Amino acid sequence: MKPQILAYLLLASTACGQTKDNSQKGSNILKIDTTQKQTKNMSDYSPAFGKAHPRAKELLKEEFYFSPIDETGPFGNDDGADTYAGFNDWRQSHSNENPKVFLLEQIEYWGYPKFDICETDIKKLTLYLKQSDLGSRYMSGIGAAIISIAFGQLYLDGKIDRDFNELAKTAIRRQLLPEILAVWGDTYKIERETKLKKMLAVLAS
Repeated sequence: MKPQILAYLLLASTACGQTKDNSQKGSNILKIDTTQKQTKNMSDYSPAFGKAHPRAKELLKEEFYFSPIDETGPFGNDDGADTYAGFNDWRQSHSNENPKVFLLEQIEYWGYPKFDICETDIKKLTLYLKQSDLGSRYMSGIGAAIISIAFGQLYLDGKIDRDFNELAKTAIRRQLLPEILAVWGDTYKIERETKLKKMLAVLAS
């Protein structure tokens, strides 16, 4: 494991309220190929209710959870879909490794600027959002990756690592902030809020 990733994991391994070093550049972090491999059936990268773990079937009964086009669903947005495809491959040889390792590698692979992924204070998050015209895009993408991994674990294994579950709940709470929801427009934000709350309830169950 690369030193930069290990340091980040140690800082984020317990509660999401701890202060983290966001200055790491990650220039030496190993980049992984999360593109879909031609040797595998494309259906392997498309979660479906019929192939879900029994526990996931109990909790994920609405269609949007498995939709390939629902922007709020775990696997329906571009970042969520890409993340699940990569995570599904990665876990084959890293079944006992913390999924945060893959998350950080995925963020590095995309080249998205990092921020405190345990932060929900909009005043602090605004500093990140204003760093770039794509600030909200980056934050949304990283949040989608976190959510995709959490629900990907549930889909595949019927459970989510406890600390990553907390991270996913924090990611959803961050997306539920009025200032973040507003980015989605008056029409869609109501639907998005409803679905995010349903996902949060699943993670809390």
